[in-house]
Amino acid sequence: MRYEDVTFTYPNTEPALAVLVRLVALTDHAFDDGDLSPYLMRLGPDGDWSLTLSLPSTLRSSYQLCPVREQDLADELRRNAVSDQVWQRIMALGEPDPERPSTLKNGTVYGNPDHEPSIVELSAAPPQPWCAPRPGVPRHPMTRYELDRGSVVHLHQPDPTASTMAIVLDAQFWLRADLATTLDNLAADGAVPPLTTVAVESIRGASRHEGLTHPALFEPFLVDDLLPWLRARDMATDRIVLVGQSLGGLTVAWAARQNPELFGRVVSSSMAAWWPGDDHGGLSGAQVVDAYQRGETAMVRFFLEAGSRERELLASVQAYRDVLDEKGYEVTYREYEGGHDLACWRGGVADGLVALLS
Repeated sequence: MRYEDVTFTYPNTEPALAVLVRLVALTDHAFDDGDLSPYLMRLGPDGDWSLTLSLPSTLRSSYQLCPVREQDLADELRRNAVSDQVWQRIMALGEPDPERPSTLKNGTVYGNPDHEPSIVELSAAPPQPWCAPRPGVPRHPMTRYELDRGSVVHLHQPDPTASTMAIVLDAQFWLRADLATTLDNLAADGAVPPLTTVAVESIRGASRHEGLTHPALFEPFLVDDLLPWLRARDMATDRIVLVGQSLGGLTVAWAARQNPELFGRVVSSSMAAWWPGDDHGGLSGAQVVDAYQRGETAMVRFFLEAGSRERELLASVQAYRDVLDEKGYEVTYREYEGGHDLACWRGGVADGLVALLS
């Protein structure tokens, strides 16, 4: 594997006691392993902070710079003995790198909903040709609708005659990642057939965890609420791609297994196949995988991806892929150099749509 040196700097205009480079793909696991020292900046002779890291040339990662100005946090960092509570406080200090303007909005990185992240993309990171706005490409908004029972969706419909549909979960994140730009660029390039996209923000008013992991909520929402609502607006629902990330990967896998005649294509990024479930009707990853292992092979095609830095999650997705392969499903699978990260998934959702629809 080839590596590249990347230098991060932070101006000490508001003096800090320590500054941590929090790379989603790397620093979060360094905390899990009990050693954050490789990601602490050094104060230079010019009075500013800097750190040079040797990183894989294929890496893409969201990150923030976390200036620490409270003595107790700085003391724990220096002792390299950061507790869970202190880690939460340090993550909440994260700021975008002034040297790398963000293309994601605030709320897209776990631990700090108030500030946007920056993104480091090295020279051999997988291309993401559809994410950035382009001059001359017609823009189409994501229009918000409130459905019955507290559900909320956002509709992107550049072509009212489209015969293909994508249903994307976790709209609250995808709106901050400017999913509409990706969809408009895909359409402008003719990379996918005319496509209507429904981004789901809320499932019957439930919390995200409840809505995405409880079939008693998401199955009737999809089948009895959303599809009739779309058909009543003369939208074609004969060719549907389900798109889910993390917990949403469980949702789309289960919905396709239970309703393959409705949902014949699945794009899944970093599916939480390790998820333990709960004791009140929530799915576990093992239940989802077991349903595919034991059930008859259905006419469903998959695009699966996961990050090389996702550890237990990566292993669980690999096991799920192996089950799908053994059962004879058509699967496109890839691993990217990165972590549990919307900066990576926004390329994956586009590549998945192209792979399953072109």
